[in-house]
Amino acid sequence: MMRTKFNGGCCGTSPVFVAGVKRCSFGRVQLEICRPFGKRYKPFPTSFWLVCPYLVRLAGMIESNGGIKRLEEYITGHGLVHEWRRYNVLHQALRVRLGGMRLNGFVRRFRPKVYRDVMRGGVGGIRVGDSVNVKCLHLQTASLLGLGLSKHPAAEWLKSAGLWGECNGGMCQRVNPQSANPNPLSCVHHTVSAGKQNSSASLNTTG
Repeated sequence: MMRTKFNGGCCGTSPVFVAGVKRCSFGRVQLEICRPFGKRYKPFPTSFWLVCPYLVRLAGMIESNGGIKRLEEYITGHGLVHEWRRYNVLHQALRVRLGGMRLNGFVRRFRPKVYRDVMRGGVGGIRVGDSVNVKCLHLQTASLLGLGLSKHPAAEWLKSAGLWGECNGGMCQRVNPQSANPNPLSCVHHTVSAGKQNSSASLNTTG
C-alpha cells in the first residue's frame, strides 16, 4: 500500500497517509485517512486529514468568527450530547481498525501509555467528558467528509456553514479523467501545499 508523509502533524508527528477517501467534482482529493501512529510510533489520533485548500480556508474563517463556540452550542442546545459521545466512540473503533493488528500489537506492548492515550480519545483525540469540545472546525469538516452526513450529529450545522461544499474550481485545476493517475494520493501534495499557504496552523489540528 502506497504511503506519503506531510511534515507538520499534531504532537510534532507527521501523519502516515493511507489513502484519499473523498474527491470533489473537479477530481481533487479533499481529505486523506491516516494511521493512528506516526514516525517512531508517536501518537497521531487524527484519522481524517483535511487537504482541500478551499475548505481549509473556509473553516479557518468561520473559526476566527466564533465558529467553534457556535458549533458546541448547537450540539448542546439541540440535545445532541448523547449522539456526540456515540460519534466519538465510532472514531475510537475506526482508529483501532486503521492501526491494524500488527501495529496496534507492537505499540500496545512496547508503548502502552501511547496506545491507551490514542485509543481512548474521540474525534482527533478529543477527550470526551460531560462538556462538549469540538476542538476545531477543520477536524469536524474532515470527519464529516470521511464518514458522511448521516453520521455527524451536527451535520446540518456544518452543511449550512458551507463545510460540505467545494470551490468553483478557482483554487485547483480540474483533473482530466483520461490522464489522471488513479492513485488517490496523486494530488495530495498539490492540495496540502495550497492549503498550507492559506492556513498552515489550521492544518496542524485537522482531521
